[in-house]
Amino acid sequence: MLVCGNKLCFDVIMKSKLIVLGFISIVAGFWSFSAQGAVQATIKIDQISSSAFGKWTLISEDGSARTSSEPGVNKASHSMGLTDFGQLTLSVTPPAGMSVKITVYRLGDVISSQESQQTSVTIYPNDNYRFLIQYSLSKLGSLGVTSDPSGLRLRMRGPTPRNFSSKTPHTFINLPAGIYTLRFAAPPGCLVPALRTVEVAAEERTTIHQTFNCNPESDVSSTLPEKKSKRQLRQEAEERELKPRGERK
Repeated sequence: MLVCGNKLCFDVIMKSKLIVLGFISIVAGFWSFSAQGAVQATIKIDQISSSAFGKWTLISEDGSARTSSEPGVNKASHSMGLTDFGQLTLSVTPPAGMSVKITVYRLGDVISSQESQQTSVTIYPNDNYRFLIQYSLSKLGSLGVTSDPSGLRLRMRGPTPRNFSSKTPHTFINLPAGIYTLRFAAPPGCLVPALRTVEVAAEERTTIHQTFNCNPESDVSSTLPEKKSKRQLRQEAEERELKPRGERK
């Protein structure tokens, strides 16, 4: 510790303190600037759909990827900050039977809009990009359902969250192309059939027919004893009288 009693020594001490404080302020400012500058590009991805969302994947120039299926990602709207600049590619996998349109905004202005499942941009520090993904039904087909017997209820699910129900015979129209699963209600006395799976193709009509494994009710008339006439009963009685007593029944 420096100990002195004159004014010159006091001035030296004060200047030393000011230098140290100034250095600390510079270091603190540097770290503050670094922390604020860690995220220098903002990316926002929005999805719009009348039924279901697809899956998007964002690939940076270094090969790292982020997807909409990661925990904590809001599929309808998600924002993130990036520090890895350069080429950025957005790839979209739409739901079955749907097409996709990607509109790209940079600093609030539209720079591209196209019906495509992929687009690429180049990002720089302080950039701001928004990707708007819009889905629409495009690949549609129809499915005709019949059964024997007819008039039976059925439930159906497909590649979208929507559930279908009806009675046979019925034709479902404007269905997104994809795989559908059907469950039929069995008529009385019949076994419930296994789930049926059918693929609906775009711009085509697909059909499916359901039969049932039934146990028909027994024919009551064939199990009851035949009713005999009075003449038959009298004839049988006479025949018994003609038989020896030991053979009569």
